[in-house]
Amino acid sequence: MIKPYTKARLYINMPLNEGKIITLASDQMHYLLHVLRLGVGAPIAVFNGVDGEYLATITEALKKRCSISIKVRLRPQIQCHDLWLLFAPVKKARLDFIAQKASELGVRVIWPVKTDFCQINRVNDDRLTANAIEAAEQTERLDIAEIKPFSSLLTALQHIENDRLLIWCDEASAGHPALNISAALTTAPPHEKAAVLIGPEGGFSDSERTHLQSRANCLKVSLGPRILRADTAAMSALSCYQSICGDWKN
Repeated sequence: MIKPYTKARLYINMPLNEGKIITLASDQMHYLLHVLRLGVGAPIAVFNGVDGEYLATITEALKKRCSISIKVRLRPQIQCHDLWLLFAPVKKARLDFIAQKASELGVRVIWPVKTDFCQINRVNDDRLTANAIEAAEQTERLDIAEIKPFSSLLTALQHIENDRLLIWCDEASAGHPALNISAALTTAPPHEKAAVLIGPEGGFSDSERTHLQSRANCLKVSLGPRILRADTAAMSALSCYQSICGDWKN
């Protein structure tokens, strides 16, 4: 089926099936009726991260209520490549940026971690989830990146399976030609799933480096000759991975 043009695409957190009538939340109603100025009969695309994507139409557009009718399924459900991002969180605006752009780049799990030199002590999981949902709506993505709760680095590493390639972006290796990320990923061992680890702007501590260097299936890489900000480093590493090993290569 050729996907029809729709001006809006919404994430709906409930089961979807043909013929179902759904009353939208107030923020979604405002977006459709007052921002996009859509009316009854307007087509929109909806998805829930489970059932695929459906065509829907606005069937009711009142002052305090907006309803849609689910029509036909446009695309079956597919999941993004099994790629995780572990990172030491940064200040709010740049944290939003990381959640948005990691979602756009197809990351399946976004996991803020507390490192020894991390300056952030609290992360708003709901805000990160909202950013991930907005990014999925805008990029035609069918699933929503999972936001893991803010945890210590060691706790997160305990959940990295032995067969998941851990790509450790080490700022202390900046400019080291033998650790160039493009060359390292090109010759990386075969794997079906991976995780990218970005440290804080103060770098990793000696104990964290010792632990990471002792891990099996851990690939230490350099992101070039310059020391990058954490958000820049995350997007650079994810882009390199997707182009060499992920869902860009085909």
